[in-house]
Amino acid sequence: MTTIMITASVKLTEEQMDILRRDARKKRMSISEYLRVLMFPEKKPAPQKVMLKKHPVSGLLYNAAPGQANPTLEQIQEILADFP
Repeated sequence: MTTIMITASVKLTEEQMDILRRDARKKRMSISEYLRVLMFPEKKPAPQKVMLKKHPVSGLLYNAAPGQANPTLEQIQEILADFP
């Protein structure tokens, strides 16, 4: 997929432009790339919290963090069905 880049103009003081150049240089980026990274940061998925607890019936560990589904009795029986 080809991305078309459009030129945008901004008005800065000489001091602001010097700061922008210096900061971009520190990151070893062009000014355009530096501004894009600042303005449109990549959104990273929030790390999922893990709270391991032991199931009271099966004794198996499960993730009891908020928003996680608790294992059903059927799921536990299905897992345990493979054991002799």
